[in-house]
Amino acid sequence: MSAPKEGPNPLRPYYIPPSVGNSAGTPSASQPPRNLGGKYGSSQSATPPSFGSSARNILADMDYSDYLSDSSPSSMATMKALAEQALWKYTSVFLAQPFDVAKTVLQVRMPGSGPPARPRKFQAIQTKPLNETKRAGFRYSSDESDSDSPTYFTRPKPTGLTPPRRPRPRRRPGSPDRDLSSDADSPPLHAPRPSTHILDIKSPSSLTGALSTLWQKEGAWGIFKATNSTYVHSILLSTITSFARSFFAAIFAVPDPSLSFQINPPAGSVGGLDILSSPTPMASLAIAVSAAGIAGILLAPLDIARTKLMLTPSTHPPRSVMSTLNTLSSWTLPWSIAPVTFLHSTLPTFMSASLPLFLRSKLSVDPLLTPSVYALAIFVVQGLELGAKLPIETVLRRGQMHVAQSSPQAKEVQTVVVVGPYKGLIGTMRSIIYEEGEVTIMAAPVKGAAPSRTTTLARDPERKKGQGLEGLWRGWRVGMWGLIGVWGAATMGGVGSKGGEF
Repeated sequence: MSAPKEGPNPLRPYYIPPSVGNSAGTPSASQPPRNLGGKYGSSQSATPPSFGSSARNILADMDYSDYLSDSSPSSMATMKALAEQALWKYTSVFLAQPFDVAKTVLQVRMPGSGPPARPRKFQAIQTKPLNETKRAGFRYSSDESDSDSPTYFTRPKPTGLTPPRRPRPRRRPGSPDRDLSSDADSPPLHAPRPSTHILDIKSPSSLTGALSTLWQKEGAWGIFKATNSTYVHSILLSTITSFARSFFAAIFAVPDPSLSFQINPPAGSVGGLDILSSPTPMASLAIAVSAAGIAGILLAPLDIARTKLMLTPSTHPPRSVMSTLNTLSSWTLPWSIAPVTFLHSTLPTFMSASLPLFLRSKLSVDPLLTPSVYALAIFVVQGLELGAKLPIETVLRRGQMHVAQSSPQAKEVQTVVVVGPYKGLIGTMRSIIYEEGEVTIMAAPVKGAAPSRTTTLARDPERKKGQGLEGLWRGWRVGMWGLIGVWGAATMGGVGSKGGEF
């Protein structure tokens, strides 16, 4: 055994300190120790290994291949993984964008609005009386002919040198004699000219009808509008939310809700949050909700620009994200839509994170003990989340277009549909349910009365003002189909990899 680096202890010259492992240059225990003559003796032994190398020699036989990779990923491998993830995210946004555009169009559309009627050349010209045969220098061959019907067999003969003029309609008694044909062809001077890009949507609740109308009106550019802005918004939303959540978790010494502390995360953590495994679930829930609200407030101007790009014609500039942001009055959240924006950002996170906690604490539905019941309950929870989110999203889209149209930098915003009014959260919901449009209600037959043709014809359908509750849930079908697809893919993946019940 080699002596220490500073030499043997003069008071204990025959003491051999214990060795931690055997190094390559260490003599065996059978060899006599060197330099035992005191502190003046010379030592020819090699320098002993350090404690770190000795510890590595002890732990060299342990296998960490199941826990740590043999080599860290290279920079090229990291860049390739990031590029693949970005491409996958953009592809998912690109495929879902047509349905998002159609849903937004149905949410902000004012019921009963359609494209303006095309002006007819002789719209204001009426039938002349039989005794009016001479107008503006024209003489017809028959007094019984109508002025609107063309003469096919006779030619008009001018009676003078006065140039021929267009026939005027019949003048009512007491009204001034003026040419109404020019008024019919041109709109009033002070009336706003209707947009020629208004979509003619037959059914206010048909998503496929809105998609087909957009395709016929604008082509492929019409259904893929605002794809880049949606992609940028989704990337920034997830980044800011994760950063704020981790920051608050570090400040308040609370586990990050986005980190799972279980080997097999439960189905409730599909959205990226795992409140169930946190030692302080209520604090983790508050941090997650606060982070979502902050991200929604910071990205509100970008969301307004995205909504504006969806609802304006694809042929009208500007079409880039930065140019559209420059048309807004400010890059901060307007106070008029601040409550709706905060509620729209925080409510889905609150429901998706708190309801699984309620299921386990109150209903004893645990992801480990009852996985099948828990997975089905999570699907119901996500459906309730969609039902609570759609009415607020409808009000928010109208408020965003109200802000975009009232901006002084925007000259004249022409939209593909007539945008409904915005009156705040409660006021807009009330206007959609009770004031906008009409709903046809078929009259119920009288009980006990024999059906007859007379009573059937006399019973007219009733018309009720307003869209009803259905107007607040435009586009719920595509949302449900999306939930079914995601839930089905997750459950089928669990069967193939983990051998769960589903």
